[in-house]
Amino acid sequence: MRRFLQNWKITLWLFLIVASILLIVTNGLKFGIDFKGGTLFQIHLAEKVKDPRTVESIVATIERRLDWTGLKDVKVSAWGSAEGVEFIIAQIAETNPKEVEKIENLLLKQGKFEVMLDGNVMFVGEDILQIHKEISKGYNYRRISKDLYEWTLPFTLTEEGAKKFTYAAFHKCRPIGYAEGGMQYECKKTYFFIDRPTNSIIVMTRKLYERDKQLLMQGLEAYGIPQNTSIKELKLNIAVPIIISDENNFSSELEKYKGKYKFAIVAEDVPEEVKSEIEKAGYKIKEVSISEEPWLWKVSGAKSVISLSEEVTNNKPYVEKIEDAKIFSNLVIRGYAKDAKEAKKELENLTIILESGSLPVAVENISNETISPLLGKEFLFYAGLIGLFALIVVAIIIFIRYKVVKLVLPIIAVALSEALLVLGFASLINWNLDLASVTGILAAIGTGVDDQIIITDELSRSKEETIKLSLLQRIKNAFFIIFAAAATTIATMSPLIIFGFGMGKLVGFAITTIVGVLIGVLITRPAYSEIVKLILE
Repeated sequence: MRRFLQNWKITLWLFLIVASILLIVTNGLKFGIDFKGGTLFQIHLAEKVKDPRTVESIVATIERRLDWTGLKDVKVSAWGSAEGVEFIIAQIAETNPKEVEKIENLLLKQGKFEVMLDGNVMFVGEDILQIHKEISKGYNYRRISKDLYEWTLPFTLTEEGAKKFTYAAFHKCRPIGYAEGGMQYECKKTYFFIDRPTNSIIVMTRKLYERDKQLLMQGLEAYGIPQNTSIKELKLNIAVPIIISDENNFSSELEKYKGKYKFAIVAEDVPEEVKSEIEKAGYKIKEVSISEEPWLWKVSGAKSVISLSEEVTNNKPYVEKIEDAKIFSNLVIRGYAKDAKEAKKELENLTIILESGSLPVAVENISNETISPLLGKEFLFYAGLIGLFALIVVAIIIFIRYKVVKLVLPIIAVALSEALLVLGFASLINWNLDLASVTGILAAIGTGVDDQIIITDELSRSKEETIKLSLLQRIKNAFFIIFAAAATTIATMSPLIIFGFGMGKLVGFAITTIVGVLIGVLITRPAYSEIVKLILE
């Protein structure tokens, strides 16, 4: 036994087995819809979609939002009629009420990101080339006061997006006088929006308007609203009609925009008779409740207000011609929250939305229901029995082949350990095991045994062949075959990971396949070769 433990390859193998067992015991294994059930979301689109490419884009975007790596057992499909697709059905292996609510809020967003200046779009989400999620580059959240946390999301614009931003910001600062530090500037503010209501009018009472005006001037850092934010400036950048319901010109304003806008976003304090008048005018009402946050800020989808700087606007140093302007591509989105949990949630949600892209159409509403497991955990028990039975059959065949009991036991032990190591990895990354995953693990045991037989054959050659080839050379011959097969598998799967992020299960399948292959060739096969070598010696 001491000889076995003194070999570092065998020691590493045993250590990782213990680590996998601890991970499974402490972190547990997460199962997919087939085994533990989940939640079905019925997403009602705001309009019917006829174009097949647009439907594919919607399905792919929702898949990316729910499962960027393809490891969470997500199923997304479109449902509609000859007139077009109206519903998207999404299933995910999650039943925790808080997580379900979080997912629903994420799916409700169309995800259309826009940066506005003076009522004009500076750039949109499609202009973002890369989000930098490294803490060293500023992607993080931190406490800045007792009840306030700031989160930052750095990103890089495409070449075209950077030009659009730079040209839109050109000379948007004006000099206001000298101070100790030199010339002082007053700069325009940019407004960041998610799902700005471009197809809606906004209806609110005068009382609510005045309340919002005061709150915006005071500033609310927890919502990313700086002091002295002008409601007129916010209205300008929302760039849709905002109508006061208790003004004399209300009816004429409704008629003015009739046919141009489909929806009317209405505050909950607007009287019922006014809502009735809005409906008669042909608008579809979306009522939004009033909270401590400025109501107009909430319904507009505004996320933050960031002032330009004189450097970004090419005022300092001063550049005369716009074509000579210095182009800026690296920018930062900032936001605020009341606690660390909320700051983390907002940062993660915005990252998911920007990385997955916006939906081509808006989402009208979402309903959800719980899905019962199709197979249940009993199936896992029977799958384990089948796997164990298969190993026993393999053990009998190997004994008949080699007639050495000492060789049979290591083959079975290593095959079982390989499955255990894959399960430990699954527990580490919170991979949801579905039916395909369990089948894949059973298949991996078979390929592992195949590789071990190759090693055993090479090491147990006849005496005549032993004279010609050393033990080390025979191991090299066996591993040449094994590594060649592994390299082929990795080369086949790698393009799916490099070029296919966001392609759901394809990426997940590629990741887990490569991990299984690497566990085999780097850990279990070397350990097995050392065990067999020591036995034969």
